[in-house]
Amino acid sequence: MSKPISLNALRQVDAPASDQVAVFLVIIEHDALERPLRLSSDNTSRITIEPLTYGTWSTYGSEDSLPEPFYYIGMEVIPPDDEEDAEPTSTIVIDVLDADIVGVLTSTTVPAAARIAIVMADTPNLVEIETVGLQLKNASGDWGQIALKLSMEDLYDEPFPAMRMTKERFPGLHR
Repeated sequence: MSKPISLNALRQVDAPASDQVAVFLVIIEHDALERPLRLSSDNTSRITIEPLTYGTWSTYGSEDSLPEPFYYIGMEVIPPDDEEDAEPTSTIVIDVLDADIVGVLTSTTVPAAARIAIVMADTPNLVEIETVGLQLKNASGDWGQIALKLSMEDLYDEPFPAMRMTKERFPGLHR
């Protein structure tokens, strides 16, 4: 069941021009990371002074419902493609600021888990659209940018043909 989009966000979708900004919040989790990467496409709030960093404060993904920082990073979010006979894959292209993160994302055999939310800049705690259950399928790029290909967890790995509910396999169903 999908969650309805707020009336304010819906008005911005239909508006010819708007001063409202949609913000992507991305959380990437992996066992090799000390804490999840929390990334934002918006740089309106100052997070720290030394070093000077900007981002978004939001309760999205927070365990204790207190706002946590999402650090601004240059990113481009490419929505899932719609190719036939292939699982839908979304791509996030991010500017690389830390070489250690690139190493973790590109050299591990265990895929990272990710989730993406879209919020409005003036209401960062109200999630308009959310995609969860994503797995990192591929990470490629150089030390300037890295492209993360994300897809649903084994969406197309379901066995075919599926088991049938026959009397021999499921006698309790057929009395």
